[in-house]
Amino acid sequence: MTQLTSRTPTENTPTATAWDGPRLVGLARALDDGELVAYLHYVLVDPACQGRGIASGLIAQMKERFRNYLYLEVMPEESKNVTFFERQGFTLMQDGVAMQICNLSDKR
Repeated sequence: MTQLTSRTPTENTPTATAWDGPRLVGLARALDDGELVAYLHYVLVDPACQGRGIASGLIAQMKERFRNYLYLEVMPEESKNVTFFERQGFTLMQDGVAMQICNLSDKR
């Protein structure tokens, strides 16, 4: 049975973990400004354990942790994951666009 626990290494990097006995099978990490916006940086689940509700449980912990913030945001790196996050209560930002700088482009 997988147990969901919350461990916070520091106040600025809230982390939720999921364990199957001694084995780490899921991890979620957020970054926040302390009162207004939290950004769900990543949600990772061991591929062998996917489909067991682990990611949903990790997100539920983060939603609870940031329930008094105005925004909890996430930027799925793959468009196929958008529907998963919508099922967790996230909505597409009306005028939002993801942007990034990739510093590996000149190191190929």
